[in-house]
Amino acid sequence: MTSRRALFTGLPHRHALSLAWPMIVANISVPLVGLVDTAMLGHFSDTQNLGAVAAGAIVLSAAYWVLSFLRLGTTSLVGRAVGAGRPLDTISHLQRSLLLAGVIAGAILVVQWVLIPLAMSIVAPAGEVRDLATTYGQIRVHSLPAVLGTSVITGYFIGSQDTRRPLAIAVVVNLLNLGLDIAFVGGLRWGASGAAWATLIAEWIGLVVAVVLLWRFLDADLRERLRQWRGQGLRSRWRALLTMNADLAIRTALLYVALTFLTAAGGRISEDVLAANAILLQITLLASYGLDGYAHAAEAMSAKELGSRDLQRFHRANAAATLPALGIAAAFTALFLVGQVPFIALMTSLPDLAATTAEYYHWAAWLPLISVAAYQLDGIFIGSGQTRIMRNMMLVAVVGVYLPVFLVPAWVRGQASNDDLWLAFTMLNVARGLLLGVAYWRLTRTRGWLRTADAGA
Repeated sequence: MTSRRALFTGLPHRHALSLAWPMIVANISVPLVGLVDTAMLGHFSDTQNLGAVAAGAIVLSAAYWVLSFLRLGTTSLVGRAVGAGRPLDTISHLQRSLLLAGVIAGAILVVQWVLIPLAMSIVAPAGEVRDLATTYGQIRVHSLPAVLGTSVITGYFIGSQDTRRPLAIAVVVNLLNLGLDIAFVGGLRWGASGAAWATLIAEWIGLVVAVVLLWRFLDADLRERLRQWRGQGLRSRWRALLTMNADLAIRTALLYVALTFLTAAGGRISEDVLAANAILLQITLLASYGLDGYAHAAEAMSAKELGSRDLQRFHRANAAATLPALGIAAAFTALFLVGQVPFIALMTSLPDLAATTAEYYHWAAWLPLISVAAYQLDGIFIGSGQTRIMRNMMLVAVVGVYLPVFLVPAWVRGQASNDDLWLAFTMLNVARGLLLGVAYWRLTRTRGWLRTADAGA
């Protein structure tokens, strides 16, 4: 009893908060850009340009989301190296991640002339919308090297226990995007192309800001190591990075498939259900902005403490990052339940759509509290480098829980319902939390955390 009480006494809550709040603010700034994109095109363009940007953004956002493994892997490796007291290794991890980002970006740019028209033929209707969407995508994809480079540098900062510089980068990029959107779309009336150029310019300037902040963050020895771009440390130890990134890419792709399936299956039920689910997913996304902040804190803190091989500090760091997240999740669920009527009224004034949204609203309202365990454990397993377990648990949750929960009732009754779909999505998040929770307990019981504490660090 005494040891358990000691474990939860004097937790590093302030450190967790200092890491979490900048990421929460950075996340909140993201939907504002999409809102201004939509407003500018809605007021100063036409429905074809608005639809083109929506279609193009879907494709590029999906690709960038899957490629987020570059940021996650960098955070884990750098954080463990920081905890182990090996600062020079952090630069080697940064260099390898930047090289990998460059190779991936270069390969995609080479084949984008085929990939983007193919993708737009799937998501955009034939005609002017598809042509505009293709042009939007072919302009904006040239920011990919900047996006991936900034993502890696952001991962380096988070692994180094600094989330304020990532916040500064995000604010610069989003404010520039807003201003250029107003100038190109509202002022010059460039439509979808203007929105693409605004994002392209903002993201390249964001990379410049990230590089400047990184250079000022490093001490003289680390600057010299970064400047040289050579040495045995850079040429070797690629296996840990590539293995971790492959695991994270598969895990993220599976989660994206689940979200895409939710949208697509809802569209097959009815147009009102499709629109209602889109609103409910936006509510779910809003909650994720708050929860993601403490998940990032869990990544950074767990990586550092595991790198130092101090398991008690590791568990205390995880508790400090998780307890506030539980409170935030409960607050979101309570707010959504109490504010159902004004939330729905804010999102739509169409009576039929409002009624359909209200019918399924409770699923989205309870989801923050149900999903918080999965969010936090994801952060802990990423930070600790246990990505293979994450990948496997996600595969089990999607294939063994999500799809059967939806497909079996649909097969028995001959027709799927939206309640089946939301039950499946809810159970997916429950399963992720439970499976990773059991894995956490087993690793703690067998001291398995220490077997990977130095892996790749």
